[in-house]
Amino acid sequence: MFKLLFNLTLIATLTTLMQSQALAWEQHVLPTSFSQSSTPHYGGNKAPLVFSSTHIQAIAPNQSGLYVWDSQNDGINWTSTRITPNTNFTQAYLASNTLALAWGYNMAPTIFRDSANSGSWSASPHVWPLASWNIIHVSTSTNGDLIVLATTPDTGKLVEGELFIIRGNANGWSTATPISDAHTWVADATTVHHASGLQSIVWSERNGTTWQIMVRNSSDGITWSAPQTIVQHIAAPYFQEAAVQLAADTLNNGEIALAFTGWSMQAHSQVWSKAFDAISGVTTQSLSLLPDAGDMVVQPSLVTLANNTWAVAWQQKTGIDSEIYMAQHNANGTWSTAVNVSMDPMHMDRDPHITLGSSKTLNIAYTRRMQADTNEVYMLSEGDVFDASLDSDGDGVADSQEQGFDLDHDGIDDAQSARIATWTNSDGRYALIVQGNGELRQVQAPSFAETHINAPQTHQVSGSLFSFQIHALNPGETTQIHVLTPNTLAKNTTWLKLNPNAQWSDSESNTVFLDASGKGLMISLTDGGVGDEDGMADGIIIDPAALATPQTNHVINPVATNQTTNTEAAAGCLVSNNNNPFTLYIMLLILGGIVLRKKSISAR
Repeated sequence: MFKLLFNLTLIATLTTLMQSQALAWEQHVLPTSFSQSSTPHYGGNKAPLVFSSTHIQAIAPNQSGLYVWDSQNDGINWTSTRITPNTNFTQAYLASNTLALAWGYNMAPTIFRDSANSGSWSASPHVWPLASWNIIHVSTSTNGDLIVLATTPDTGKLVEGELFIIRGNANGWSTATPISDAHTWVADATTVHHASGLQSIVWSERNGTTWQIMVRNSSDGITWSAPQTIVQHIAAPYFQEAAVQLAADTLNNGEIALAFTGWSMQAHSQVWSKAFDAISGVTTQSLSLLPDAGDMVVQPSLVTLANNTWAVAWQQKTGIDSEIYMAQHNANGTWSTAVNVSMDPMHMDRDPHITLGSSKTLNIAYTRRMQADTNEVYMLSEGDVFDASLDSDGDGVADSQEQGFDLDHDGIDDAQSARIATWTNSDGRYALIVQGNGELRQVQAPSFAETHINAPQTHQVSGSLFSFQIHALNPGETTQIHVLTPNTLAKNTTWLKLNPNAQWSDSESNTVFLDASGKGLMISLTDGGVGDEDGMADGIIIDPAALATPQTNHVINPVATNQTTNTEAAAGCLVSNNNNPFTLYIMLLILGGIVLRKKSISAR
């Protein structure tokens, strides 16, 4: 049973294997060094890596100018392009592969664009709208605008200042719009862009002797909702540099995953994490302390991996040095063991930025101080995603089962395509491939023996019980599914349906054909018609079935001989002697899901 929903021993074993693989992090060094590029309160560059399908890019100022560094998505071989020979820039941020922001201690921020994506960058000579400023976060909107969050600190006061948002584009900088209350002491902030188009700004501010985390939302980037308090009463030592730092990223359905620093006993900083609904502010994943984080933890960075799954990287004091650690929040609410991703303990590693690469590996960029306040280098650590239940394409099969395969030969890793689900059991590798329109959801393939469903009297069933849904269809549409097996099938193999009353039927025999290889079946399914168990033309096909061959000593009958009432048949077929928990799952899948959907539609 490849999703491992009930076998806790297998879950623990697979999670352990995944974690042991992730411990072997690859380390890469960009072939460049640069002058210390600290912001006044961050203490580092904290610039992200930008990923495309074929490239990794980063930006860094050094003694001969400002450079963009590019790798062919392997982190090993790098080339560079000098954006400008100006050596006064000490800080830079690569917002996309064609948009960058650079500034210095005595230089206002400048936008650089590579308009034709040709490697020829040009500066926008626009006037920065703030007289005093401290840039905290940079991002891009869906229309390509640069979005900058900045505070206006007083001289010598690193975190005291009001928070503003400024937008930049080809027409120049917008007027600075205040986000926090006037005279607020703001420490850190980030912008979160939701798939719906909603924008959220999350920030930390001092409230008396403690800190709190706030959020505001906007559907147009101009008009902002009233501030909401997300976390209250975060203790901190009462000196200005002790500021609550945070990181956030969007989850599904308008949620936000959040990580932030706090203090234990008013002395040692640690990292907490939670998730909340952006609009209501209601907590959706409870607040928890990151495991194995020790003390003196700063600079959290967060990336979401799937629904209720995210990873956090942070900088942690280790002896006289600092190193980079990460841990993953799994879908069941637990945390993985923290992993040290630094190369060695002999340098000051800081300012991590964690992201998910195009190959679905975790990537952490950070800087390493080589000499005191003189030179730093970019480092890149690459490792595996930990969560064995992560399902990037939403088909119901974990990435750990599908990653690295392309059985439908479409050039897309099967873990990233909802048109195919593939997995391995004791017989070998199986696959379900949608040949027409539609996307797979809720794919299950437990062994038939594991389900404890009564075998049909008319057919010989072996292997798995296939259960899946096909979504994203037009109402009433017909599509085709290719069931691919590791074994040669008998020529009279059919697709035996398991009906909602737990009875078997060969009603689809005229729409089932053996494929050219002899190892798979081609099956035509129609929404609301042949092959759709719910019988409704609603754009979703539900199809629990099994591969079967007719019994030679029985007359083939479209329906199994057990003709008890629906309720009695379901109970008799699904109750097992050892109360296997999968029995309940199958019952809910076949009966409960269909009944609930029918009730929902009839109630409209």
